[in-house]
Amino acid sequence: MSSRSSKRKYKVKMSDQLTPEKIYFKVLNNEVGKKDALKLFESLINKSDNEAIRYSSLEYIGKLSIEDELTFNIIENCLISDESTLVRFEAAKVLIQNFPTREHEPLLWAIQNEKSIYFFKKLLDLFETEEYPQFEEIREKALKKIRTYYNLNSADSKFVLDIDYLDYRKFRSELKNFLQKFELSDEAKQVLIKENTEIGYKGLGRVRAAKKGFILSLSLKGLKEIPSSICKLSKLEFLEISYCKLKKYPDMCPNLLSLKKLILSNNQLDSLPSWVVEIASKNEYVHKYIFEGVKKSEVHILGLLEILTGLTCKKMQGDGKIDSEGAVHYEVNNVGHITKIIYLSTESRIGVFPKELCSLEFLEELILIDQNLHLIPETIGRLKWLKVLNLSFNKINNVPESIKKLNNLESFYLKSNIKKF
Repeated sequence: MSSRSSKRKYKVKMSDQLTPEKIYFKVLNNEVGKKDALKLFESLINKSDNEAIRYSSLEYIGKLSIEDELTFNIIENCLISDESTLVRFEAAKVLIQNFPTREHEPLLWAIQNEKSIYFFKKLLDLFETEEYPQFEEIREKALKKIRTYYNLNSADSKFVLDIDYLDYRKFRSELKNFLQKFELSDEAKQVLIKENTEIGYKGLGRVRAAKKGFILSLSLKGLKEIPSSICKLSKLEFLEISYCKLKKYPDMCPNLLSLKKLILSNNQLDSLPSWVVEIASKNEYVHKYIFEGVKKSEVHILGLLEILTGLTCKKMQGDGKIDSEGAVHYEVNNVGHITKIIYLSTESRIGVFPKELCSLEFLEELILIDQNLHLIPETIGRLKWLKVLNLSFNKINNVPESIKKLNNLESFYLKSNIKKF
């Protein structure tokens, strides 16, 4: 009896002092058995007000791989009753991964009563990244729920959910500072949290037009990334992505090749994906430039600049005058080769130095001032007839070695850049 008493005291002491990580470490080192560890995790979950501890405890319960009734009940209780969205999803994830043959009622109940952007985003991502054929009913129920909210087909609804999730993450990261600056009543605080964490109509605010459950027109502004699910919008006709701090655009988007209008102004990135260049080669963009005498092999460059500014490029007249706040201006020689490209407007900055510009064999003058550029492509060395290059007031911090190949370069301006030669 005395040994049982000391064992109980030992367990209480452990639960008071140990973190989920330490408990699992003791399991790995055979200092604690899995059954005892499970009870310690259960104790942490029941007693802790810290969602990170409850979340981590569930994560390690999943790693224990104990498929008994007690484990199932602990996880089910978290899924049904925990106040934290993060904990509820982790519970759903562990149930799916560790109890694939058990009844699905807890998951079905959760989907029916859940409203969290985070929960549905993570659940559907889980089903996309791993195969769970036995949970197809759960997946379909989740899709049906978001289809009902957004009144769109499954693929388009998932994209709007992905956008809502980006806003949700931003809100979570800024909430603490916001509440420090502004005093809100508990009721107002709960309303604010609900509006920004539950599925609603916020993401639909970026949809300009939809028909029969398909998004036709879309405007994305102020984002730090574009969800890859945009590539599954099969009926999209108009797309604007502006004022976004992007590292890159999604690659491999065959559905977007049917776009009738694309605007990618006031962003900043290193290069453009192939599907953007392919769209720039379509008749909607290039036909007018062919009519103005530009070589067919070069018209897609003007189409690309039109996409990056949202404005039709203008052919320079004999007087050489340009509108400083207008579109890209270009000049061609007597056989249609582009010899000048000048863009001075700060209303629609292009945000990238397209490497495609370096295919303009007869280009003599290139002026892109204050365009939020931060990279000169290595292919700049192909512009063998270039005489004037003005990239002043950008954010360029390095000049490629290939610039030395420009034997005809007479003037090179990099005023107010961060230069490293």
